[in-house]
Amino acid sequence: MFDSEIYSKRFWEIDFARGIALIMMLISNFVTDLQFFLDYSEHKLFWRIFAYATASLFVSISGLSLWISHARGKKNIRKYLQRFTKLFGLGLLITLSTYILLKRGTIYFGVLHFLGVASLLVIPFYQLGWKNIFIAPLFLLGHEIVREIHAESLFLLPLGITPHQFFTLDYFPIFPWFGVFLLGTAVGGILYPHGQRKFNLNNLDNPVIDVICFIGRNTLKIYLIHQPVFVGLLMLIYGGLPNLGV
Repeated sequence: MFDSEIYSKRFWEIDFARGIALIMMLISNFVTDLQFFLDYSEHKLFWRIFAYATASLFVSISGLSLWISHARGKKNIRKYLQRFTKLFGLGLLITLSTYILLKRGTIYFGVLHFLGVASLLVIPFYQLGWKNIFIAPLFLLGHEIVREIHAESLFLLPLGITPHQFFTLDYFPIFPWFGVFLLGTAVGGILYPHGQRKFNLNNLDNPVIDVICFIGRNTLKIYLIHQPVFVGLLMLIYGGLPNLGV
């Protein structure tokens, strides 16, 4: 989803889906900020379901997008490494920022870390195409196993193995999220074989759709700036945030 490269032809429906996913994530993250910084506690079950639905859409579209890139012959190992370095490197900056600024909740393996790792981990699975729909459940169900395992080391966090009483504001372990990512590649294999649309879909001339598609084409930039904007807005309104100690 954070792949900003433009290939020979963009599919507006994928940009639109990215835009919807990002808008949902902005809403979900703003509610999380209210919960964490200001102890907002209304409709917890709804917002929890909304967060999982948002993350699932977000990650699966990333898998779909990378499938299209691969299917169009973009198989240069340098591209894979560049994508990993960019996403994981930005993830590390978020780790450092949250470690310095927050009293608790440091993001050690959030969505950017995960997408960076997934962009390399998915390489051997590309050859399975739509058949990844049968592999994905292994990662989804594997979460039920690793969640019962605990280790005090943070190095196992990518697998979903956490220390006791572990708390973070953003966590996307390989189990189960790589399963969701593979579902996106499976959908890509079904609907976009060889990187081309298998169905007819006219480009709708609608200003609202155009705006959402624009958001979908600029997901990484918007994602990187949204939290400083949200936190700054809350500080401006409430004159400080308890969990920042200001």
